[in-house]
Amino acid sequence: MVIALMLGRKGSQGFPGKNTFPILGRPMMIYPLIAALEASLVDDVYVSTDSDEIRNLTLGYGAKIIDRPPELASKKALGEDAYVHGYRHICNHLDEKPKLLVLLFCNAATILAQTIDEGIQTLQKDPTLDSAVTVSAYNMWSPIRARKLDQEGLLQPFIPFETF
Repeated sequence: MVIALMLGRKGSQGFPGKNTFPILGRPMMIYPLIAALEASLVDDVYVSTDSDEIRNLTLGYGAKIIDRPPELASKKALGEDAYVHGYRHICNHLDEKPKLLVLLFCNAATILAQTIDEGIQTLQKDPTLDSAVTVSAYNMWSPIRARKLDQEGLLQPFIPFETF
């Protein structure tokens, strides 16, 4: 079973309301939600949130809600912790672990169903891989976050993790 888990909270400091900000007539979070729902290889979609607005929009599209606790919805909370919380909720809800979990963010309006399916297919074809990510060229990021392609076409850190 392949499950999509989308994360979005209401308390953005830098851009309040960004997840529900209208882009081309739709709240931003609807675009990754539609991509997940339309991906042919995704069996079910969950959204982890503390926002009533995100919750109501999600339910209107038929996805399932994970109520995120306040300690995982603050500006100090780590996305990784919200992800683990969502994963555990899904495992409990399904009574099994999903084979693959697609992690999406409410503010990732440019993701496409085709891209999600391509990532899933890549992982299904090569069991030595444990993850697939979308990337883009963006020159403002720190070298610590930068990645480069190796000879097999896999992403490797630009600066080795051992450095830290």
